[in-house]
Amino acid sequence: MADGVYAYALADGRVRFYVKYRTSNGVQRKRRGFRSERAAIRWRTQTMAAVYRGEIVAVRATFAERFDRWLDEHRPRIEPGTYRDYRVHGEKRLKPFFGDMKPSAVTAGDVRRYVAEQVAGGRFSVKTINNSLAVLRVFFAHLEEDGDVVRNPARSSPGARERIKLPSVHREMDYLRTREIPRYLDACGETYRPLAETLIATGLRISEALALTWDDVDFPARTLRVLRSRKADGRGSTKGDRFRSVDFGARLETVLRAIRPTVVPTGADTLVFRGPRGGELSRSDVSRDLHKHALEDAGLRRRLRLHDLRHTAAASWLAAGLPLIYVQRQLGHASITTTQQVYGHLEESFLRGAADRVERLIWTPADASDGLNTAAVVPRAVPRPPLADSDAA
Repeated sequence: MADGVYAYALADGRVRFYVKYRTSNGVQRKRRGFRSERAAIRWRTQTMAAVYRGEIVAVRATFAERFDRWLDEHRPRIEPGTYRDYRVHGEKRLKPFFGDMKPSAVTAGDVRRYVAEQVAGGRFSVKTINNSLAVLRVFFAHLEEDGDVVRNPARSSPGARERIKLPSVHREMDYLRTREIPRYLDACGETYRPLAETLIATGLRISEALALTWDDVDFPARTLRVLRSRKADGRGSTKGDRFRSVDFGARLETVLRAIRPTVVPTGADTLVFRGPRGGELSRSDVSRDLHKHALEDAGLRRRLRLHDLRHTAAASWLAAGLPLIYVQRQLGHASITTTQQVYGHLEESFLRGAADRVERLIWTPADASDGLNTAAVVPRAVPRPPLADSDAA
């Protein structure tokens, strides 16, 4: 009898055959009920070929059990806030849908059905659903590395007819117009104004600004070193763990020097921005109270978010004629594509008069010095040089 194929007798004396094999990740399995040895051999041959290709794996735990274990394993390597987000997505969205399934049995079709169900339920925004898909994708990526699944069902395969991720809903970006910035700053309280000036001048995220220390301020170079951000439970890394230096001008230098202590303390007391009583500020303190009060006192639209001061900085740079690459580096975007998607429509200064400048470059004679009107310039035929012998050949 062939290796891995065995006979057994039923109660009525009939003979059947079963196959023993191991999955791609080493778990022993048994398949019974074959009516002939030949059928058992054929099935085992096909199955073992799939095993060698890594296509058959076994995970005993359910999705819910494996997700909880993965989250515990992953916790030491991620920010506390990220851990909380992962756990919330797991409890509210992922486990209710996939919980009883085996991870190895989840297919891309199951993921698409999950997305469709979330959309049909109407409880969550597109952004929330896409964020939950990002968690699912990371979870399955780690299972794929461990050999627990053959492929990641939450990742769109090359050439797929449609992406699993939902298309983003366009949100019109709001920001303070140039004429509105002085009104907003004049309405800021004494404690908040230096922070507001910094947010508008540098485009820092509020979490980055609240974690700035005086050691991060380089007055001679007029740069801020963005090395950390303020978290709900202390200080942590910046978004994407990317460090950067941010440029600032003479006005902000004056503002920062005015609030800098004569003797800068060391340790935790070196924060640049603090509350009116010397305590640490939180994002909610600034957003809920200081920013909202400034909008009300200035008579500006109350829907403008604190984060829109970051958009205000970017819009101001582009209005001044600075290129998108400057905006990308100031804001700390990982890719210029992100900057282009958010702010590309504001980069218009380089377009104004561009066509006229190109025409002058092409059609104005190099020795023209009489204020030639380029609109009257008629293109002249340029004689073609004779062919060299080698060209003629």
